[in-house]
Amino acid sequence: MTTTLNAPETRIDLSDAGLWQDGPPRAEFARLRAETPVAWNPRHDGHRGFWAVTRYDDIVEVSKDTETFSSRNGVISLDDFDDAQNDKRRTLLEMDPPQHGKMRMLTLPGFTRRGVGGLEEDVRSRVAALLDQITDAGSFEAVETLTKQVPIITLCSLLGIPTERTADLIRWSDMLIGSDDPDFVDPIVEQYSEQERRMMPFGHPAALQAFEMGRALAADRRANPRSDVITMLVQAQVDGRPLTEDEFLNYFLMLVVAGNETTRHTMSHGLRALADHPAEWDRFRAGGIKSQTATDEILRWASPVHFVRRIATRETRLGEVTIAKGDKVAMYFTSGNRDEAYFEAPDRFDIGREKNPHMAFGKGGPHFCLGNYVAQLQVRVLIEELAKRVARIETTGRVDLLRSNHIHGVKALDLAFHSA
Repeated sequence: MTTTLNAPETRIDLSDAGLWQDGPPRAEFARLRAETPVAWNPRHDGHRGFWAVTRYDDIVEVSKDTETFSSRNGVISLDDFDDAQNDKRRTLLEMDPPQHGKMRMLTLPGFTRRGVGGLEEDVRSRVAALLDQITDAGSFEAVETLTKQVPIITLCSLLGIPTERTADLIRWSDMLIGSDDPDFVDPIVEQYSEQERRMMPFGHPAALQAFEMGRALAADRRANPRSDVITMLVQAQVDGRPLTEDEFLNYFLMLVVAGNETTRHTMSHGLRALADHPAEWDRFRAGGIKSQTATDEILRWASPVHFVRRIATRETRLGEVTIAKGDKVAMYFTSGNRDEAYFEAPDRFDIGREKNPHMAFGKGGPHFCLGNYVAQLQVRVLIEELAKRVARIETTGRVDLLRSNHIHGVKALDLAFHSA
């Protein structure tokens, strides 16, 4: 590896989960975009540092160039893993072309605009019923009452998971994504050594519990095929062979976590933004602003995934720095979504923002979020049904964010919905 001496550096350690608990470090990202958009982030905890990429154009360049910037050695963590650990943990996220494309195509029909279109009536009915229960009912905790409920039931419908298992799916997702948050500490973790956990997807034994469900679902679909995504996976062939058990289970786990967490947190951040910016909510309710336009601004504002990571496969130049072969490169979508070169007044929540090429689902490469249409559908339906019933959204207490350097999560959000 080439030396990183004299390379421009971040002024704070972006890998520190505690740094993010009050929200992304906006001031540092603004400085980095202006002064050193590709900066070295040193670490002092036994893991090697990484390059923080904060400018929109550089993020797109890294996303597109899968030959130079590989996903195979980890995407969701800034830590270091060996080849055996990477292979055992590998999901669709940690694959490069052509393998990634082949595996993505196995379930893509279930996630296209046409594939998810049939969900809208069910999603709308469910959202309407939830809103009818809580509008004018006083203060309520919105994550548990509303934003957890919509995506998890939608996910169950897509995958063909019994709705009575939703509590398990939510708990596993919370444990896997929130392992750096003391509110999600699971005593079962202590039963496994660090080395054992590093061989588990997301580094947490909750993955093993989810795998038990995955195996049971796979066995059922082999005997009783249905029109769902699990059936697609068990019947699928890649390179002329069925998926191995590890491939199936890791794919299943990725769908469970990705299909639940990011949409939930986008909805939560969106509701908070509408409460904090009542004039924008009035603009939307007055008509004239397309639901998709408002949805895109909520997605940009929420930026539910702070970063994704790549590994440089060869020495290369990015911006003004030389990146060595083997260096970790983190693309900060949360910074790209506030890039002044692409968003006018990026720190303003603008429900009618017309020019909005946000990167909440990624940008410019093959890893563009598989479930983007499902997420957009749910957010759009939520604000449409909300607009029919609620004139004012009020924060009434807690706004409790997840302690995570990866996911922009909301653990608790106290609100009240007031009708016209």
